[in-house]
Amino acid sequence: MSKGIGFIGGGNMAAGIIEGLIKRRVFLPENIYVKEAITKREYELKRGFGISIVDSAEDLASKVNLIVFAVRPQDGEAAAKEILPYLDEKKIIVSLLAGISIDKLHKWFGEKTNIARVMPNTMIESQRGYSALVFDKEFPNDKKEKVTAIVEAIGKTMEMQENQLDAFTAIGCAGPEWLTLITASLVDAGVKIGLSRSDSKQIVIENLIATGMVLEKTKKHFYQIIDEINAPGGISIEGLHVLEKAGVQGSIMEAVEAAYKKTTEIGKQ
Repeated sequence: MSKGIGFIGGGNMAAGIIEGLIKRRVFLPENIYVKEAITKREYELKRGFGISIVDSAEDLASKVNLIVFAVRPQDGEAAAKEILPYLDEKKIIVSLLAGISIDKLHKWFGEKTNIARVMPNTMIESQRGYSALVFDKEFPNDKKEKVTAIVEAIGKTMEMQENQLDAFTAIGCAGPEWLTLITASLVDAGVKIGLSRSDSKQIVIENLIATGMVLEKTKKHFYQIIDEINAPGGISIEGLHVLEKAGVQGSIMEAVEAAYKKTTEIGKQ
């Protein structure tokens, strides 16, 4: 592992990865460098993690060979132009840009630059969940472990083909938002029927954790578990009937498809 890593962009996603890298001792804080356009954000990162701030792309490139590209997709090309003059065959670019293909990244950074794409899990602070990882075809095997170590600092890693990455983004990155929405709705429902918000929240979140643990280990089909919970004439089947009538399952699938469509559109811009 090289001694240093650089970040172009210091938003929430970059901060989550930095926190994971420090906690897992992949990099020392003083060997983590960030170039961020917003001065206030630079101060927050330096104060929060003790990392190093650089003023220019040239300065960043002079200090590290491993560079995480963490700007917004719409700002990607302009940021790439800033660092392009300082890239060489030793540099590795790890892109966090949703919807921006490796082919397009090579147009920005040059054909000889080693490029990997990562879609981090949304709940980075938990250091759980899958992040997707894609390497370009010419990426050297001896350098892959450097990139994998970054991704594993924030949870589990799923290496895949690039044509699967937009689908992963739609369900893996947007999915936690919808799970949060469903959780919030269950908590509100508990309040509506007479529970305190505190008690309702504790009950629902503990159920969410317990359900995830069971689903992770079980060999049963999900619908078998649902069927086993639904006793004849019971309370669960009564509520399930309402959800089926409302088309909740179909709406969730349509939400994923909409997110997937949006992700593919970003890459065409």
